[in-house]
Amino acid sequence: MNALIKGREVLLLDGAMGTQLIARGLKQGDWSIAWNLDRAEDVLAVHKSYVEAGSDCLTTNTFCGSPIMMARSGHAHRFEELNRGSVAIAKEASTGRCLVLGNIGPCGDFLAPLGDLETSDLTRAVKNQARILVESGVDGFIVETMSDTNEMETTVQALREFGLPIIASFTFEKGAIGLQTALGTEPAQAIATAIDAGASIVGANCGTSLSLQDYQVLGGAILDAAPKTPVILQPNAGSPRLRGDQFEYDLTPEDFATWAQAVVARGVSVIGGCCGTSPAHIRAVSRALRS
Repeated sequence: MNALIKGREVLLLDGAMGTQLIARGLKQGDWSIAWNLDRAEDVLAVHKSYVEAGSDCLTTNTFCGSPIMMARSGHAHRFEELNRGSVAIAKEASTGRCLVLGNIGPCGDFLAPLGDLETSDLTRAVKNQARILVESGVDGFIVETMSDTNEMETTVQALREFGLPIIASFTFEKGAIGLQTALGTEPAQAIATAIDAGASIVGANCGTSLSLQDYQVLGGAILDAAPKTPVILQPNAGSPRLRGDQFEYDLTPEDFATWAQAVVARGVSVIGGCCGTSPAHIRAVSRALRS
């Protein structure tokens, strides 16, 4: 039995952190991870709202917490305290009711030969961040919004030494030949790479061009590619629309819950939300799946 799912029929993750912080005043160009210290009460409030909505897991506010990313942000000197702070906030919010997942996003560089980053450098960076998250008390990892299978493979392999469950989530868009990553990889190949690397749960999140119908198709492709591995889906709350200087998302909590029921019926066992989703979306899913 997968250590995160632990006999649950469905594992319910939280929704977006970034767009929730934007609603609380995070400005374009600001680094959300800095709020783990500078505006910790706001990060705590977002986490608590997801606990109250029915989430089984909270995701740390560390999507941009890689030392490679933070070297560009002006916060490299706070790398350790910002990552540690993220776990402390999530654990405080959970009050023992939720698992805490250490969030690891793309490093922002391409591995050679596409870019200048060496595999050994990425491995070292992943382990440095993961060590802090593990020492701070996470229950597992979620590696998300990946479009490069080589980066996913290297990241998951680096995380395996810590012995915790690993969720591996790619982002797909509509490409010339159907659903594929930004680098042109089709779902079956991407998912196979993550499973072979050692991921415990595999799937997809984000995807700015994807509708819920697209996510049903994508979910079917991932289920076919992962017959023995639990599958996670975390869509956005629709495609973002720019109004003024803010993005808006149109997907209602009710439509999100209806979609969740449909994909769970198909065999998806882990559900969450990405950009634009809110505690209201997670609450609607919780009620729909557990009523």
